[in-house]
Amino acid sequence: MKITNTKKSKRDSNIELLRIIAIGLIVFYHLSINTGILDGNNVTIGMILGILGGIGGKIGVIAYVLITGYFSAGKPFKAKKIFILWLQLFCYSVGFMIVFNFILGQSIGTFDIIKNFFPLAYNHYWFVSVYLYMMLLSPFLNKFIESVSHEYYKKCLVILTFILIIMPSIFYSNELMKDLQIGTELLIFMYLYLLGGYIKKYGIKFFENHTKRNVLLIVGCYVLLTLMVVLIKSSSISDLWNLVFGYFRDMYSIWILVPAIALFCIFKDMKLKYNKVINYFASISLGVYLLHENNYMRPLLWKNVFSINKLDQNWE
Repeated sequence: MKITNTKKSKRDSNIELLRIIAIGLIVFYHLSINTGILDGNNVTIGMILGILGGIGGKIGVIAYVLITGYFSAGKPFKAKKIFILWLQLFCYSVGFMIVFNFILGQSIGTFDIIKNFFPLAYNHYWFVSVYLYMMLLSPFLNKFIESVSHEYYKKCLVILTFILIIMPSIFYSNELMKDLQIGTELLIFMYLYLLGGYIKKYGIKFFENHTKRNVLLIVGCYVLLTLMVVLIKSSSISDLWNLVFGYFRDMYSIWILVPAIALFCIFKDMKLKYNKVINYFASISLGVYLLHENNYMRPLLWKNVFSINKLDQNWE
């Protein structure tokens, strides 16, 4: 079965709504790890919210990449999109450096100033950097999607799932992956792109048109991970806490991949008419990421503007 290459003048608002939610989950994740809300061993309401945010962040990343694979599979490569993405990356990096260094008077070293002109090379935004590299490889991924048989495609994804997801989830065997950094993240993104393309071309029966099941999967994984982390956190075993929360909320975890696929399929199956408001906010969602994850904006936002760790004292 070949993916049809029909053009739509208006993007589906159900998937665009998911794009907004995905970025929202990522922002919530950054809030949870940057505000001190997870510090200490006393389990409070604020800490539980932080744990929920920590779990949801990588679900948002996976959902965002699945969306790209789903929409981009079978479509011609457009260098203009890559250039616009790089230009956004460049403008946010250089723009904030100029504002903070030359207007607000923050002391920024010469080498750091230079690095801002090469945000891709210096990985200032890991998500956008890896995403851009993946899009550069998308023509080759699309060629694979269109040319191989259903059975071959499925076997490839099964093997990649076993290597990249199942094995690390069981044995925590991703130390080599962690050392590879961008290379491994790119491999995961390519896998997710192929998975999104597979869902578009063939679907996954277990998730397709099973909204109640998908909701239960999401809630179940959230509850399981939250309880596990809360129990370990309250035990004061910091090394075990860091191991569990640091890994099981990552993209390599089956406990994150499954709810992410379930979430994607819920919105894919949703019947939602075109909504220009939703589509507009979806179009600027990547800008929200670039703004709040900027190296200079990050400490200002999380330490000065959103000092959630201070508010947490009122929730105990």
